[in-house]
Amino acid sequence: MRHLYLSILSSLLSALSISAGSIAIRQSSTPGKLTVVDGTSAIATIGISTNGGSPFKFDVTSAKVSKISERTYQIDYRITARENSDDARIAIGLSIPMASDFWMIPAISYNGNHWGRGLEPKGAQENGAWRSYSSCRTPIPGAMYSESGNYAFATWANAPANESKRFSCSLQPDSASTRQLILWPEEEQPTMYSARDKYAEPFRRTASLKAGESLDFTIYVNISPREPHHGAIQSFLTDAWSLAKQPKIKIFNVDKLWDLGIRFVKESLWATEGSYRGLSIGLVLNDKGQWKQRDVAKYEIGWCGQNASFAISLMADYLKTGSNESLDKALATLDTWANNCILPNGLFITHYDDILYGTKGVLDGCNLGTAATNFFEAYNMAKQCGANKPNYLKAAYGICDFMLADQQPDGCFGKGWDYDGKCLYREGTIGCFIVPAMIAAYHQSNDNRYLESAKRAFKFYMDELKRNGYSTAGALDTWCIDKESSITLLRSAIRLYRITNDHTYVDDAVLTSYYLSTWLWHYDEKYPKSDVFTRYGYHTFGATSVSTQHHHLDVYALYWVPEWIELAEITGDKQWHDKAMAIWYNSNQLISDGTTKVYDIVRPAGSQNEAYFESYWGFGLDDTVGKEFRRINNWLVAWPCAFRLETIRRSHKYLSQKN
Repeated sequence: MRHLYLSILSSLLSALSISAGSIAIRQSSTPGKLTVVDGTSAIATIGISTNGGSPFKFDVTSAKVSKISERTYQIDYRITARENSDDARIAIGLSIPMASDFWMIPAISYNGNHWGRGLEPKGAQENGAWRSYSSCRTPIPGAMYSESGNYAFATWANAPANESKRFSCSLQPDSASTRQLILWPEEEQPTMYSARDKYAEPFRRTASLKAGESLDFTIYVNISPREPHHGAIQSFLTDAWSLAKQPKIKIFNVDKLWDLGIRFVKESLWATEGSYRGLSIGLVLNDKGQWKQRDVAKYEIGWCGQNASFAISLMADYLKTGSNESLDKALATLDTWANNCILPNGLFITHYDDILYGTKGVLDGCNLGTAATNFFEAYNMAKQCGANKPNYLKAAYGICDFMLADQQPDGCFGKGWDYDGKCLYREGTIGCFIVPAMIAAYHQSNDNRYLESAKRAFKFYMDELKRNGYSTAGALDTWCIDKESSITLLRSAIRLYRITNDHTYVDDAVLTSYYLSTWLWHYDEKYPKSDVFTRYGYHTFGATSVSTQHHHLDVYALYWVPEWIELAEITGDKQWHDKAMAIWYNSNQLISDGTTKVYDIVRPAGSQNEAYFESYWGFGLDDTVGKEFRRINNWLVAWPCAFRLETIRRSHKYLSQKN
C-alpha cells in the first residue's frame, strides 16, 4: 500500500508546475526529488537524502511545493523512518550542475572570505572536507546563495522552534557543480570557528527516530535570472524578509532613551587626565567587580570613543534643556581635540592617548572621516549655542584638504596614514568614511572641489561593492569582509542624491542596503530557559553580525536607521522602514536605567554592552559545546550610546511616533 500511495502521489504531483516566467519546479518519478527547469532545460534538482553517519532508511511520504512569490517556492517535506535509528541524518538541498563564480553564506562567507588578513574560515572546504555552519550562526536560517551561469539560487529554512531542532547549512561549490544543503541535526564541521582567528573541535548532534516516526522539514528556494552587480540577491532577500516574524520587544520611549544617554555621558564617561577633558571609550569591571573606565586605548575621536558625536549631542541637550553642564562638557571636549590634535599637514591625531603618552599610532580613515564630518556639524551647532569656534572648521577643513591632495586618480582615499602623511595602506572600503566629510565640506563652503572629490571616491568604492559583492575593513580591529564599511556607501549615496537629484545614487543606496541586509537577523533565535539570552529577555531579531572575522551581534546598525527611514520615503519601499524599526527596537534592549542588573552586577544608567554571542563564538568564552556561554559581555563601550543619541537627533520626530 505504501508503494501504491507513493506512486499515486508522484503521478499527481508530476503534473504540477510551479513557475516563475519560464522557470518552474516539477516533480519527478522519484518521491521527493524535484527538478528546476527553464523551459525544457533542467537547471537544478532539489532532493532529500541521508547525511553520513550510520545508515538511515526513510521514505519521503510528502513533498508539497507551494509558490509564495514570483521566484520563491516553499517545499514542505515529510519523511518517515523505516526502522529504528540512533543516528538519523538528513540532507535537503539544491544541486546545480554548474560551477559558481560567486557564492555567499550571509554574515559568514562571501565567496570564500579570501579578502583580508584575518584567519576566519577561508574557502568552502578545509583539508578536503566541506564546511558546515549551525543555523544559529546565520542571519536568515541556513541561508545560502550562489550564482551559476545565467541563474542565481538561494536556499534557506524556517527558524528552529527550539534549540533541539537546530540544523546546519553547507554550501559546496566545486569545479563543475554547486550544492546548497540544509543538514539535520545540527553540526559544525570539520572545525568550529570559536573566537577571533581561533578554532575548536567540531561537533555533530545525534538524533534518534523510531520506525514509523515522521519528521517535517520546510525549506525555501529562490531561483532568479542572474543580474549585474550580484543584484539577484534582492529577490531572495526581499522574500526572506517578507517571511520574517517580528517579536514584541519592549524598550524605553525616545525621550527617556535620550535622558539615559546623556546621564551615561556625564556620570560615567566624563574623563580628565593631564590636558585631556573629554569622554572615555567605556567601562570595564575591576578586580572587585566594580565599574571603572578602561585604562588602555582610552580616548578616541570617533569609532569606539565617539568624542565628537557625543559633544554634538551634549550641545543638542543644552538647546533642548538649557543644561549648562551639557554645554560646558561639549565645548571642553571639542576644544581639547581641536586645540591639540591638528597636525601641520592637516591630518588629525585621532587617539588622545598618543598626546598623553608620547606615542604615534596610525591615523585611520574611519576616525578621520568621522572627525571631519562631526567638526563641521559641531561648528554650526556651537554657533546655535552662542559660541564661535573657528578651530572646529580648521580641524575639519584640514582633514578634507589633506585628502584632496592625497586622493588617488581613481578616486581611492586610503585606510591609514602616519603622522607625516604617508599612506600606509590603501585597500579597503574604510576609505569611504572620508566621503561624507567631503560632502559636508561642500555644504559648508560651496566649493565644488569637495563635491567632485566625493563623487570620484564614491564611484571607486561603490564599484568595488558591485564587482566583489562585499565591502571591507571597516572595523579597525579586523581586516576582513564586514558590514561597517558599507554604511558610508549608503549614507553617501543618499546625500549625493539630495545634492544632484541623480537617481542612480538611489539605485546605489538600494544595492548597498541589500548588502547590509545580509548581516541583519531576520528571526528570533530560541534558547533554553536557563540560557543567558532567555534569562535577560534578549531578542536576536533586528540585530546585525559584525564581520566574517567576528561572528557576534551588536547594535552598529543604529548608525544607519535614519538612512533606511529616508530610503523608504524616497523609494516608497516599506521594507526599509520596517527594517529600520526592527533595528531600532533590537538596539535598545538591555539599556540600564541605573538599577538594571546583569550577572548580579548593577549597570550604570544609560550603559549598554557591546557584544551579544548568538552562536558558538565569543571572546574568551568556554568553547566547549553544551556549556553555557556568557552571551552578554561586560564591555560597556561608548559608541552604542553615541549612535543612539545621534539617531535620535536625526530622527526624533519619527522615532517618537513609534514608541
